[in-house]
Amino acid sequence: MIHDKKHLKYTAIPDEEMYWKRVNRSLGWLGDTKQEQHNKQEKLKNVVIGIAGTGGIGGQLAQRLVRMGVRNLKLADPDTFDISNMNRQMGADLQHIGKNKAEVVAEMTYSLNHDVNIAVYPEGITKETAEDFVQDCDYVLDQMEFYEIANRYALHRAFRKSSKAKLIFKVPTVAHGTYIFKYTKDSMKIEDVYGIKEDSELSPKVIHRLMERIIPHMPKYPSKETLDHWFVDMHRMPIFAACPPIAEGVLAERLAQEITGLNKLPGAIEVPAQPGYVYFDTLNWTTEVKKGKWWTDDTKI
Repeated sequence: MIHDKKHLKYTAIPDEEMYWKRVNRSLGWLGDTKQEQHNKQEKLKNVVIGIAGTGGIGGQLAQRLVRMGVRNLKLADPDTFDISNMNRQMGADLQHIGKNKAEVVAEMTYSLNHDVNIAVYPEGITKETAEDFVQDCDYVLDQMEFYEIANRYALHRAFRKSSKAKLIFKVPTVAHGTYIFKYTKDSMKIEDVYGIKEDSELSPKVIHRLMERIIPHMPKYPSKETLDHWFVDMHRMPIFAACPPIAEGVLAERLAQEITGLNKLPGAIEVPAQPGYVYFDTLNWTTEVKKGKWWTDDTKI
């Protein structure tokens, strides 16, 4: 359960009969016996998941998790909806333009069935809020904005300090594919993966480093000049509207597998912890499971 009363905005109204009816069709893939199926579903029911960033992936994922039977969420995002979000983000409509993303997503998610506790952090993740946000989370999802450095580091420090949180998933969309990065208590720290100082200004050199470490497979189309215009000149990551649902689905699946233990089934392939990653591209139907570092320059900038 979520104990932070300051941020507990929505409290579950439990209905056990309705709960098991609405998750019923998931159960067939969770085991061979009713007991096995229910045991795995109970894990989803009781887990606490923190979503830092409720935009195109995090916002949709909040609803997906509740539909899957998750009953405890913490949502953080300091941003408000604008017109450019309407191509992909749940809640980005005429009614909600200018309103805080975390608050809108929480309201829309709670309205599904009123059977979920949701703590809302409209101030987002900062050095001051990170530990409070991660507290009592079992899993943390880092869906923060591309250019966040200091606040993202604060989230990861809070995760490493937590005795309860098991891992962080970070799943960005790039062009027509998605990456899944996994951080554990034993993995490479994000500060070392990025190789960027916490107080570094967003110079072209720093932005190119971010691009390199978040997008190991930089697309060849469009041109480098075009992408530099977006990422470097405008400080804006382009996002093709069809891609976030792919990332949401990949993230929902892998997270559910971690929670229920399905990732331990014979033949299952684990997501390697950082500096490894998994990459899936719909344009050329390729998937890569990368283990180990893919960069050569360890100089911090």
